[in-house]
Amino acid sequence: MIGRRLLAVVLVLLVLAGCAKADPPPAEIPDDQPPGQVLSRSSASHSYPALVALTQNVFEIRYRSTSFNGSASTVSGVVFVPPGQPPPGGWPIASIGHPTTGVTTECAPSSYPALLGGVPAVAQFLASGFVVALTDYRGLGMPGPHPYLDPITAAYNMIDAARAARQLVPEASDTWVTYGVSQGAQAAWAANEVSQDYGAGLRLIGSVSIAPPTDLRPIVDAMEDGSITRSQMAVLPLILVGLRVAHPELDIDDYLHGIMRDRLDVFMKCAGEQDTLKELVVQSASPADVKPSTPEAADQLRTWLGEYSVPQRRAAAPMFVAYGDADDLVLPAWTEAGVRRACELGDVVEKVVAPGQGHGTLDLGSAPRDWVEGRLAGAPAPNTC
Repeated sequence: MIGRRLLAVVLVLLVLAGCAKADPPPAEIPDDQPPGQVLSRSSASHSYPALVALTQNVFEIRYRSTSFNGSASTVSGVVFVPPGQPPPGGWPIASIGHPTTGVTTECAPSSYPALLGGVPAVAQFLASGFVVALTDYRGLGMPGPHPYLDPITAAYNMIDAARAARQLVPEASDTWVTYGVSQGAQAAWAANEVSQDYGAGLRLIGSVSIAPPTDLRPIVDAMEDGSITRSQMAVLPLILVGLRVAHPELDIDDYLHGIMRDRLDVFMKCAGEQDTLKELVVQSASPADVKPSTPEAADQLRTWLGEYSVPQRRAAAPMFVAYGDADDLVLPAWTEAGVRRACELGDVVEKVVAPGQGHGTLDLGSAPRDWVEGRLAGAPAPNTC
């Protein structure tokens, strides 16, 4: 039973459908290009078969964005245009942040016909009359390391994807919403926070975060006392590799030992690749295989993970935050603490707890859609703070 539950969680985080397309060639980043500038575009109307009936145009793009250290980067993604005529004022934009798909260049959702499981979210917004911008995030789809779970880089990538969509689709309005699950939920939350400074020219009406990893510092306690769950062990290698982008001094050997260190290569595979082997490695590991080598190493990891937490500041717009009370990856208490901090900052938050549900895409009925429609209509946002 444990194995089946772990496999289900891993598959939610690392979903795969379809075969990858060829990798795009590298692109130079013009120094004088503003964030969100489209650097290249190509028609991709038949690249995503499940969405053909819901779109009139699809563009695979590369656009200019910004990384956590302020440097320019080229990011890939896809822009979907709904059918029909735009409403008065133009189509609103939904910028979607995808859940974990991997940490290497090959793991970009745009490279797969089914978007590595992203089709349902894209379809939902297209059916509601949104232009959809789906970013791959820096380092996925384009050369360069992927700073996994760095909220600032992902937030910039989401904001600039919305800018790129507006540039490509003249009928799109400046009104936009962020949406994401898991990794994408953290990115959507962070985009809400930084949009007041970085999102000039766009009018954010809210963010939807499903199962957001708000603060992973408690995972270090679990690594030290042996209470770390198998689901957490499965993503720990990705967390460490992602942290090393900003902190190259991080020594993997301080945190992974035994089979977890010996088979680190397995966890570097994209979503759906060698999932059974990933599960076997985690099931074969012991808590000692992920125990920090020294108390100092543990403290340093806490410090680094603290840099990746949300909230970091008051949000610019209302938030919808949902999580399952049976989540054994991002524990419910962690998410609850993040929501509580947001409320203390003065944020407007509608919190929804899904009974009996774990991590990833949750069965929330029409609640997220209804919430977004309320923001579009200008209705006061519900506040459970």
